Amino acid sequence: PIGKVANFGKIADAGNKGVTLLMSDSTNALVPGFSNSESIVDEALGEIFAYSKSSRIILATFASNIYRLTHIIETCKQNGRKVAVFGRSMNTSIDIAIECGYIKDKDIFITSDEANKLPPSKVCLLCTGSQGEPLAALSRIASGTHKQIKLTPNDIVIFSSSPIPGN
Repeated sequence: PIGKVANFGKIADAGNKGVTLLMSDSTNALVPGFSNSESIVDEALGEIFAYSKSSRIILATFASNIYRLTHIIETCKQNGRKVAVFGRSMNTSIDIAIECGYIKDKDIFITSDEANKLPPSKVCLLCTGSQGEPLAALSRIASGTHKQIKLTPNDIVIFSSSPIPGN
C-alpha cells in the first residue's frame, strides 16, 4: 500500500502478496562486486561490545538499515545495556521497527536523562550522523553542542557505516 509500511519477511513474500514493483536504491549500487555479509558487521559489533565492558558506547549508523538496528538492539540486550536514541530519522526508524514487530523489547529504550544517570557500562547511545552530517546527533555530540549528551574520555564511538566520498 502506498504511504504505509509493509511488513514482508522476505522479498519473495512481497511478490506473493501482489507487489509487482519494488524500487530500491543503494550506496555504491553501480560498483561491481559484492558487499560483505551483514553477519560480519554483527560479529564485529559483538566483539566491540564484549571489549567495552566499562565504557559507554555511542553508535552511529544509518537509520534506514532496520536489520542493523534490530541487531544493535539485540546486542545491547545481550550485554545488559539500555539504549537511548538520538536523531529524528533514528527515532522514526525505531518506531517503525517496533510497529512491524522487528524490535519486541520496548523496555530496553531509555531517555537521555536516564542514560546520563546510569553507569556508562549499562548504556548505548544510538544516533544518526554516521556520515558526518553537520546537524546530525553525532556531529553535535562530537562538537560539544548537543544539549543532552557530552562526550567523556572513556566513551567508545562506533561508526557502523562505510565512508561515502565527499561526506
